[in-house]
Amino acid sequence: MTLLDDLRRNPSGPLSTEGYVVEVVDGRVIMTLQGPDQDETVFEIRTQIRDKHGRSLRTASDVFVDFPGETSLAPDVAVLVPDAVRHGNRYVCTDVLAVVEFVSIPDDPNDYITKVAKYGRFGVASYVIVDPFRALCTLLDEPRPSGYGRREEVPFGEPVEMPLADGRTVTLDTSGFPRK
Repeated sequence: MTLLDDLRRNPSGPLSTEGYVVEVVDGRVIMTLQGPDQDETVFEIRTQIRDKHGRSLRTASDVFVDFPGETSLAPDVAVLVPDAVRHGNRYVCTDVLAVVEFVSIPDDPNDYITKVAKYGRFGVASYVIVDPFRALCTLLDEPRPSGYGRREEVPFGEPVEMPLADGRTVTLDTSGFPRK
């Protein structure tokens, strides 16, 4: 049994303290305080997607996504195919059209290095990093085995055009995103 299995079986255990997001990244347990800025931004992103795309796009927040042969991740926002099938309390990476992560600490290597490589390697079409410390969104697309082929930095206040694996585009209004 792995720590991740323990977390799945006993979500009320000591590693899932209320107000924290717990992930296992490259074999390390990462426990990050989820503050009001992250909560509000995640809610705003999910609301924008629902308002613009209705039920034709689904989203999940802090829900495990399985990556075959590797540890699962729980993205801040995963944009899912409309017919995504839950496997218990999680999804599989082939059901993910795009991912958005909110940076909790400046220059977080998990968001800027580890997850870039993993999401790209598994073909997640778009990965957006929302960084309140830089007031900047980093859009990565054109997935590659080692990450992404294209990177675009978009300052808060400008829209982010996030291409999805199914050919659609999600436009995120960043004007209300918090700055630190």
